[in-house]
Amino acid sequence: DEKKVEDEYEFADDGEGVNKKLRLILRDSHIAGDADAAYLDSEAVATLEPSLSTKCKGAVHIPGEIVVDPWLFPLAMATHSREIGEKAGLGDVIQTGREVVMEKSEFDKNSGLWSVATRSTCGDENDSTVISSKSVINAAGIDADVMQLKATLALRGTGGGSSVLPSPTFEARPRRGQYIVYSTPKLYKCDETTTNSRWVDIPKTVPIRPIQPIPTERTKGIFVYSTLYNQIVVGPTAKDQSSRTNNTLDPEVAKELAAYASRIFDRTMGSSQSASDIDFDCNIIGEYVGIRPGTTKRDYQIHLHYPAKFITVGGIRSTGLTASLGIGRHVVQTLLSPLIPKPEHFMTSTHPLKPTPLPDVVELVRDYHARSDGTIAIHGHAYKV
Repeated sequence: DEKKVEDEYEFADDGEGVNKKLRLILRDSHIAGDADAAYLDSEAVATLEPSLSTKCKGAVHIPGEIVVDPWLFPLAMATHSREIGEKAGLGDVIQTGREVVMEKSEFDKNSGLWSVATRSTCGDENDSTVISSKSVINAAGIDADVMQLKATLALRGTGGGSSVLPSPTFEARPRRGQYIVYSTPKLYKCDETTTNSRWVDIPKTVPIRPIQPIPTERTKGIFVYSTLYNQIVVGPTAKDQSSRTNNTLDPEVAKELAAYASRIFDRTMGSSQSASDIDFDCNIIGEYVGIRPGTTKRDYQIHLHYPAKFITVGGIRSTGLTASLGIGRHVVQTLLSPLIPKPEHFMTSTHPLKPTPLPDVVELVRDYHARSDGTIAIHGHAYKV
């Protein structure tokens, strides 16, 4: 009811509908339980985010929005998983350098056990191992549908098949997202009181909070944000493609991203295909493409196939990082518990194993440079950066 929205979330008509859209976002945020969300006018935006263009007419401030390192987060999960495995006497629960060969795997309906075939990712056909398991959790990302289909066909060949494990009800729809990463603009500053000179950050050139456009039904839009390392990231785009692996850079998209960043900051931001102003000259760290595991369905595809003791966790896109702990709890406590009725006591919420924090980022950077092999070491395990 738009009239009700206007009454409860009063706004001034700016002729372009921007204020109305922002007020609707504010209303939806409050309905979702984010009571701290607040509307900001252009003056408030300029005060909170001095790096942004003064043409910004307003914004909705979500105080809970944060930036995380997308590599350190799963690394912390892997570290904690290994701690749990060691406490359970299972040894190292993470196998690296191996991949599942689902088409050669088998499920014994009588014993209820899976024999999951694996092989080396280095291409050694003789290096094969079979893992016995009470259940399989298919979290293969963009290939989750393919993995389930291979399992279905494998079971069909052993007398099981669709009656035990049906074909997936969804199909992958890869969506590519392209990014540009800039280093913080710097200038060479001379200290008038001493003979020392140094590079210093140019003030008011880096956003403090993640900056997001007004989202649409299809996409949240292109973000501009600063990383934990004070770099500026612009992206991602959202373009559907048929390939699940093509992550080549599109030079025209790079230009579009640079133009978008230029509008946000009201300064000329460059790409590998377009020049930038002197402050950002040579400040482009890199450009890259990531592929989101979109599907033909709007929602996450989390399904329990009880007869086959097979759980698919697919279609988990960008929001999956925020939802990951909740997804994990749902899979383990709601879906996995009927398959394995008696989980170990430390796996339950009443006896959680407190994780050991990761080393400080500065320490990890030192370790990376000291090792000189492209890895860091955490609790005796090497991880490739």
